[in-house]
Amino acid sequence: MTIARRTLLGSAVALPLLSACGAGARGTGAVRFEGWDYESQLVQQNLDRFTATNADIKVEYTPITSAQYVRKVVAEFTGNNGPDALYCYDDSLASWVQAGYLQPLDGLPGVDEIYQGIYASNAQAMTFQGKRYGLPYYTDCQALIYNAAMLDKAGITTPPTTLDELEQQALKLKNAGVLQHPIGFAAQLSDAWAGWIWGLVYGSGGAMFTDNFTPSMATAQKVFDWVHKAATTSKIIDPAGLQLTPVPLDNAMMAGQYAFTIGSRYALRTYNDPAKSKQAGKMKLAAIPSIDGTTKGTVSSTRMYCLSAKTSVKDHAVRLLNYLGGPETARFWFMQRGLGFAFKEMAVDAEIKATLAKFAEPDVYTGLAENAKARNVLGAPWYSEFEAALQKSVQQLLTNQADGAAVAASLAETATSLAKKYS
Repeated sequence: MTIARRTLLGSAVALPLLSACGAGARGTGAVRFEGWDYESQLVQQNLDRFTATNADIKVEYTPITSAQYVRKVVAEFTGNNGPDALYCYDDSLASWVQAGYLQPLDGLPGVDEIYQGIYASNAQAMTFQGKRYGLPYYTDCQALIYNAAMLDKAGITTPPTTLDELEQQALKLKNAGVLQHPIGFAAQLSDAWAGWIWGLVYGSGGAMFTDNFTPSMATAQKVFDWVHKAATTSKIIDPAGLQLTPVPLDNAMMAGQYAFTIGSRYALRTYNDPAKSKQAGKMKLAAIPSIDGTTKGTVSSTRMYCLSAKTSVKDHAVRLLNYLGGPETARFWFMQRGLGFAFKEMAVDAEIKATLAKFAEPDVYTGLAENAKARNVLGAPWYSEFEAALQKSVQQLLTNQADGAAVAASLAETATSLAKKYS
């Protein structure tokens, strides 16, 4: 299951053929819209707002269980029965474009305006081989998340800016008896991306690859060295992280089991919710500590709305996408559930800032988005296999089976071999 989701992204073989009817061709003229099943009632509520002001458009919405979403959509497109409009992961975009499932949005009404208003990392994530294929659903980026109350117990007044300082602060907490392992990471093998390790690399200005997918591991190796030392020498990283995925890690942070993690900004809304978290009001965001102490940035993820290559109701589907991928819907999702927004204008909106201030520092929150970058290897056809190798390599660092140099060399070799395999 490690790469189950991604290995299916563009593959049509071994998947059952469905009906032979084309996208949107059910005889109703409706826009068939599909997405994973996150808050499906709110999705329908928002769609009802759209159809109330667009009476000539009917939308048939189908939520799909998240764990089955990619497999189900690929099966539908393989059977020439795909939706007209749909959600897409940034991880999936390149494979779905190459498989012929999606069409570019360049030149369509409203697209230029939307791209002019969003953060560069989101535009990058929704662009493949120079063409735009998505409009933003929601976005997030990795940050240092820390428990300010715990730091205060050890006499620490400001979060760390360097990785060495992060280590020293964690050691101070450990030596003061606050926590045995002050740092928690979700390091179980997963079909999702290991956001925290990418965040650490991007936070120090690395990217693991050049923009043409050539391995570039110099900065990554230094980060790997730090992870190895923190896990095996300082022993400030909890080895139990090898069994944690993001949700159990969230629960551990809210229970006060860790003082530091690298994670999604979105988590702060829950971490600081008194109804859900024992640490409410104590959790803070900061830029990811870097090797040299200067803020280099972070890594982002983007979820988007896309248009089927074979839709028979294109004009109506485009109008729907413009609504879903525009600032009105982005605002709806932020106010309802705190989902990260791609639109720069929202960062200075008074109501947005007031809502943000209830669980995070607005300037820190939006500053992370301004400095975020998308993974520049997502367009490689072998990315999913590299991600699986990366997660295994991180486990080797945490269990002292390999040091940073060995992991960097192994990952570079893996990437080179995969590139040859897919050439």
